[in-house]
Formats: sequence, C-alpha cells, structure tokens
Amino acid sequence: MSVPGCTMVIFGGTGDLAHRKLAPAIYNLHLEGRLPSDFSLVGVGRKQKSDSQYRQELASSISKYSSSTWDEKQWQTLALKIHYHAGDMRYAENYLPFKDAVETCNIESGGNGNYLYYMALAPHLFTPIAENLKLHNMTAGESGWRRIMIEKPFGYDLSSARKLNNTLSAIIDEESIYRIDHYLGKEMLQNILVIRFANTIFEPLWNKRFIDHVQISARESDGIGDRGRYYDRVGAMRDMFQSHLLQMLALMAMEPPLKADPDTIRTEKLKLLNAVHLWPEEESKSNLIFGQYYGYMQEKDVAAYSQTETYTALKLAVNNSRWQGVPFYLQTGKKLEDKLVKIVIQFKSPPSFYFGDPLEGVYKERNDLINLLTLKVQPKEGVAFQFNVKKPAAIEEVVPAEMDFCQPCAFLINTPEAYELLLLDVMNGDQTRFSSWNEIESSWILTDSIHSQHRKSLGNFDIYEAGSLGPESAADMLIRDGRHWW
Repeated sequence: MSVPGCTMVIFGGTGDLAHRKLAPAIYNLHLEGRLPSDFSLVGVGRKQKSDSQYRQELASSISKYSSSTWDEKQWQTLALKIHYHAGDMRYAENYLPFKDAVETCNIESGGNGNYLYYMALAPHLFTPIAENLKLHNMTAGESGWRRIMIEKPFGYDLSSARKLNNTLSAIIDEESIYRIDHYLGKEMLQNILVIRFANTIFEPLWNKRFIDHVQISARESDGIGDRGRYYDRVGAMRDMFQSHLLQMLALMAMEPPLKADPDTIRTEKLKLLNAVHLWPEEESKSNLIFGQYYGYMQEKDVAAYSQTETYTALKLAVNNSRWQGVPFYLQTGKKLEDKLVKIVIQFKSPPSFYFGDPLEGVYKERNDLINLLTLKVQPKEGVAFQFNVKKPAAIEEVVPAEMDFCQPCAFLINTPEAYELLLLDVMNGDQTRFSSWNEIESSWILTDSIHSQHRKSLGNFDIYEAGSLGPESAADMLIRDGRHWW
C-alpha cells in the first residue's frame, strides 16, 4: 500500500524530541524507501534561522541519534524537502505568513493538500496553537486531510485532560486526533497480540486457572535530567503509569477482539482498563508504594521539599471472569540499577509431578522451577519461555531450561523505531497504535483515584539509593505474597 504524501509541520521543530526522535525517524524512513516522494517537512521555532541552518542542525542530530548509517547522498535528497519557519505560534497575528509558507511548501512538494501537525512542545502550548490553526482555517480544507499528533502527556490529571480534549474536539474531528503513546509503536508491544492469539499453546492458558500473577516493569537508570520543571509536577505515576504501563496491561490482558481493526481493539482495551482497580482498599497501604531517589530534591528545577514520587509500585486487580483473583504487579522508576521494560507472566505450579513423592513440594521450595513467559520490550526485544527438564545424568533432579527468542538477532535487521511506525500510521490514517480519548479518560480516572488514595492513607514515600533496585517496601510487597520481582 502506497503511503499518501503530506506536509508535516513540527511545532517545536528545534526541540529535543524533534532532534532525537522525529528527524532520525524521518531520515530512516527515507533511507528505507518508505517515505512518500511527495513528503515535505516544516520545522517551526521561535529563533530566526535559514532553511540551510536548520537542515545542518538536523543533519548533525540524525548522524548522532539515527540507528541507520549516515548516507550523504540520501540526506541531500531529503534535505531539499525540509524547511524552517520562525515565529511565536501562540499569537494569531503570526499565522498569515506561516499559512502561506506551509501551503507553498505543500504545493511545491505535491502533498495533495494533506497536512500533519505534530505538537512536539510543552503541553500548555497545545491549546493556543490548535485554536489558532482553527481560526486560520488550517484544520479543514476542500481537498486532502488534516491530522494532529499530540505528544504525551495528554493533560496532567483528569480535569486538564478533559479540558484539552474538549478544546481539540471543537477544532477537529476525533478521527483526525492522534494521541501518542510511543510505547505502542514498539515492536514487542505490537507482538503481544500475535503471541497471544496466533499460538494455541498460549491463549487457552491465558487466564486465572493457569496464571499465578503478572509483572509489568518499566525501569530507568537515568534521573530526570533537565526535565525537573515538568517532572516535579507529574511524578512517576502520571508520567509512566497512566500511559505506558496501563497500555501494556491493556494489551496483555484484554479479551480477544472479534476483528483486528482499530476500533475493535481499542474497545477491548477500554473494557479492560475500566475493570482495573487497586487491590482491596483495606490492604492499600501495603499494595501501593511511592518512592523517591536520594538526591532528587537537589536536582535542577525541583522543589526543595518536593513530595513528588520518582518510583511507584502497586498491586492491581482486574475485575472480570478471566482475571478474577490474579494479581498484577506494576513498577516504574528513575535512577534504578538497570534500564529495562518487560512483562513477565508466571504460571501456576502443577499440583503433582511426574516423579511423585521424592520431589513433593519442589516448586514451593525452588523459585527457579517456575514456568515463565517473558516479553522483553527493551533494551533487546524478544520472548523467553522458561520450563523444567530433568538434569542430565541425574535421577531425580529438575532444573529450569529456557527458550530465548531475540527478535533483531533472528531477522538480522534493525527493528524499526517506534516513531517511524507511528508517523507512517498517521499518514495512512491508522489509529490502531494510538490511544483513544476513552482510554485516556479511563486511565486518568484510575490514576487520580490511586493518587488520592495515597494522600489519604499514606501521604509519604520511601527514600531509595540511586542505582538500587528501588525501595525495599516494593520488594516486601511481593515477599508477603510468597513471590519476588523477576
């Protein structure tokens, strides 16, 4: 299927996201021959600079951050499609020259009146820019399509998210709003549905009868860097749990969709999110952990006595027939020992064993003799399945064995970056890998509820050392249940 051409406008075109993610993604698509020939790019920023200067800056970033080898000849072809426009787009008076420049670019590139507006800037600027686009008739036209990509966070809480959504809904139709959760563009998250529904060895076991519990981890070794002003306002719950972790949970636990179309998949994810709640309230103190790494309050732009969490772990329940009684343990945090994102499904131990009495209780005593399915999202994508075998030359000794599939190793290709796939999806009008408003609303309802419960029941957090595994209380939460973090 050929991808329709368009003019892509990046508001925040000189920012970190544009340089680290968007420009390398566009370059990779061009290098692979997947970028439409009638594509053009307009970067928008407040500083004055020429097209040539902007192209040179992007070239430097692409050579640094792209997963592909630099190709000067290919870059020169792409560079001709890149332009820059200077202006403070909060103000309506700056839109007449801007509109003329963008339309001229679209005509010259043969973009067929298609426009993609990417909000790669601070969330408080989303509303004024969207309103100005509407005011100057840039969100609708006689020909072509108009689409808006909104980078996360979509609001800071339920109230602000609803306000932003109401604004956007008055400006452009729902089908033209693409709310980004870039985790949904990661290869292994797309693979979850295939692993579940294309393998008869898994889906029949994907329920409370066979699964003991599920762990979802998104751990980061870095601190907050220069994001103190933003991060100290939101914290780990709002930054990662509301979006990335809940989306992984929804894909992993949702009911089988009747069809593989975007609306059906998003409907099933929404049903799952609506069924999620914190483990019973009377136990909430031990099933909700907030932590902060030592030294966080000395970070740039962080309040001196900040009560913002940099780590959270919690035990969730899903109130439906498939998952009744199965705990879901989620954790995310900054300045931890390692950087990884993965989902671990631990299956229940068998009630009896082939060898009989001599090994009775072996599964309770040996934590390594457990059937595990691990979906590895990063740093190295793949799937691992742990099962049990007899130790060679031994009579009655059982040891774990593992089948480990490394996706980039097997196919000997660079896995497409999330933003490459998401940009192509928007050009093709495919909403599958984007969050619907209903999903975001449901996620914020749950997140705000948990935050509120934390303030009422706890109101404090555990300090943990940078480079550690996180607060000891997070480990204790699983130990009390006879489990541990994998």
